[in-house]
Amino acid sequence: DWLTGDILGFPVYLHELLEGSEIYLPEVEKPPRNPELVARLEKIKAKLANEEYKRITRNINCQELNQYGTLADLGRQVRSMKAVVITIFNFIVTVVAAFACTYLGSQYVFTETAARVLSAVIVASVVGLAELYVMVRTVEGELGGL
Repeated sequence: DWLTGDILGFPVYLHELLEGSEIYLPEVEKPPRNPELVARLEKIKAKLANEEYKRITRNINCQELNQYGTLADLGRQVRSMKAVVITIFNFIVTVVAAFACTYLGSQYVFTETAARVLSAVIVASVVGLAELYVMVRTVEGELGGL
């Protein structure tokens, strides 16, 4: 009868037997750690981490900024850009100053505002073109020296 699952004349199922039961697992006690061993393990972990870092960074040069150049190249580019900005600022100031001087100076020649503005625009344009000519020649001379 045990093989068929009949006990005392009625069938017995496993889930009915296990219903309401609990699993008892004894608590595992961890042995106390040896402080000397813990210190030694920390030292080994630090050494391995340092070796891993050196392996990863062995082909990196601190002077390099990126794959296109070094920090010295960046410095040269910044100086070059600074020169360009100063040149553009100088161009704008020169043209504005030529306009202002002509506008204020032409009040003795022209009484109408339109004539004063027109003369100031013409003089500012001539000064701007002359400034551009000088800039182009300068850049052309610098490029020829390379």
